[in-house]
Amino acid sequence: MISVDNKKIQFACPLDCFDGCTLTAEVADGKVLGIEGKKDHPLTKGYICKKGAAHLERMYHPDRLLCPLKKTVTGWQEISWEDALEEVSEKLNDIKSQYGTLAVLHYYDSGYCGLSKMADKMFFNYYGGVTVPRGSLCWGAGIAAQKYDFGESRGHHPKDHLNAKTILLWGRNPYNTNLHLMEYLTQAKQQGTKIILIDPIKTKSAQIASEHIAIKPGTDGALALGMAHHLIVSGMINQQFIQNHVVGFEDYETYVKTFTLEKAAAVTGIDADTIRQLAEDYGKDQPACIILGYGLQRYSNGGSTIRCIDALGAITGNIGISGGGVNYGNRLIAEYIDGEVSKSASAVENHRSFSRTFLGEYLEKENNPPIKAVFVTKSNPLVQGPNLEKTIRAFEKIEYKVVFDLFMTDTAKRADLIIPCTHIMEEEDLLLSSMFSPYLNYSEKVVEPRNGIIGEYEFFRALAKKMNLSQYPDIEKEEFLKRAVKPLEEAFHLTFEDLKNNFFTVEKREIAWEDRNFTTPSGKYELYSKRAEEEGLCPLPQYSPPLEGEIQYPLRLITPHPKDSLHSQHFAFTKEIPVVYIHSITADQYGLAQDDLARVNSKQGSLLVKVAVDDHVGRDLLMIYEGWWHQSGSVNFLTEALISDMGEQAAYYDCFCNIQRETGQ
Repeated sequence: MISVDNKKIQFACPLDCFDGCTLTAEVADGKVLGIEGKKDHPLTKGYICKKGAAHLERMYHPDRLLCPLKKTVTGWQEISWEDALEEVSEKLNDIKSQYGTLAVLHYYDSGYCGLSKMADKMFFNYYGGVTVPRGSLCWGAGIAAQKYDFGESRGHHPKDHLNAKTILLWGRNPYNTNLHLMEYLTQAKQQGTKIILIDPIKTKSAQIASEHIAIKPGTDGALALGMAHHLIVSGMINQQFIQNHVVGFEDYETYVKTFTLEKAAAVTGIDADTIRQLAEDYGKDQPACIILGYGLQRYSNGGSTIRCIDALGAITGNIGISGGGVNYGNRLIAEYIDGEVSKSASAVENHRSFSRTFLGEYLEKENNPPIKAVFVTKSNPLVQGPNLEKTIRAFEKIEYKVVFDLFMTDTAKRADLIIPCTHIMEEEDLLLSSMFSPYLNYSEKVVEPRNGIIGEYEFFRALAKKMNLSQYPDIEKEEFLKRAVKPLEEAFHLTFEDLKNNFFTVEKREIAWEDRNFTTPSGKYELYSKRAEEEGLCPLPQYSPPLEGEIQYPLRLITPHPKDSLHSQHFAFTKEIPVVYIHSITADQYGLAQDDLARVNSKQGSLLVKVAVDDHVGRDLLMIYEGWWHQSGSVNFLTEALISDMGEQAAYYDCFCNIQRETGQ
């Protein structure tokens, strides 16, 4: 507990998480003594998870990087900040003069959700424009799908789920990844809401559900179409909503009528009576809401799957009403954030992009101009990206590599120069998530950075000055943040002090699409999307089967998020080997028992694991949590670089393996 005698300062969790917690730090003599959740936050209410509680350990951990490190023939050498700036400046100027700015590749992701760390993109824009990633490793297929359907991805305020009579928890595991949703679901269940979990794995979130429906992986779209068939032929659709707010119902209805309950049952492995009852639970007990997770779109058919599920909300009229919605993302505040990043886009003279999933393949290509330098910020691609063996090999061949991080990650180990980052408690920032939490959180600077670390914002500001990038805004961070949220302030008549002292959300949009003003080309919900058709996709929500394994690799590998780490960040201190979860029947087929050492093999690589026999995992499946570092064995040595049908999303779950008991035990 925080002492009443010491200073208490508010900060916010920067992890790319659903919840977006605000915390309080206890400070004495310039040192943080303890942290706890901020009890007056309207969403998180003082409850924090193990990942949030680890901030204190991470900031003061003895392995944390505290000064710039340069790789030499004899190992890592500590250098001054000035020397680091001088080296990077010289390299970038040389590359620009010899090859042009596109010879620099900037790889970034969402390892930190603060606005100030957008300075990296701003810098490379003012540099002239570099090679950048597009697409997504995490959720891009679903975002693209909802753009076709709704115009953008919006979710209901979490408290509105309490107004639902039925909740379909579809592929979501809040027990592991969304602590504060669990609280709302508990309240909903206590007041009589029926909660149904649909997941190939009976996760611990099943404890909150009235029923768990185990589905064959990658067939969720078929389930949604089977449900839609029963809803339509049984008259459980909202004709008024369809007539006034939906485009393309006739074409959709024609297709769906071919997708009978029996056909859906054959595809999904769920019996027809269960699908019928599920459709009636959703269609009759309204309002009904769907809460989607981020696993069911990690297949080659991922975008189509989300479109099929979205359609259920549209045909039943569960869109724009309290207690309804198809909740995937919640890009509520992001549209009001501007700042120097978007303004700096006008300074881009050159642009080149590549699919984020294919980093290794792209680095191996003969590009013109060739990639001469890679800068990595807010990410750990040599752990989190697919097909790691190829990616590592290609990354190591690049002439000059700079990595920004708190720790010596597997990506940082292969850099030529490492720039240490500030911890969130060492800087001021504004943070937001676009997944679940609808709040913008202010994070005050709690203590001075350890060892004089200057932080990414000041590093790029100093680098721009050294390189004479005269357009780059030479402003203090607070001024940058004020400019970033100026559109928000103007739209809602706020001041920056209001944002610092209050928990801001867009209260008039707590129910997504309540005004029925969809941001599609037609202004309506689009079952038939001409935009998708123009982009070479099927205009309707249709089912296409996921990829299947070969005889040599018959087991599908699923790699969900662990409970106690945000991707790889909290595996930094883990020395154990990964655990593979396997159904008892599958384990028997392969001669495996509890706690055996085994080897999982795919076309891409091999991984030593410890066996956990668990009948909560479906048959013919392997489950290994993602995030493990190389010292333990990263699961992405097994995964293949594949993308989904929409959004250039990594199709991690179309990975097929075999497993064998490790010899010599």
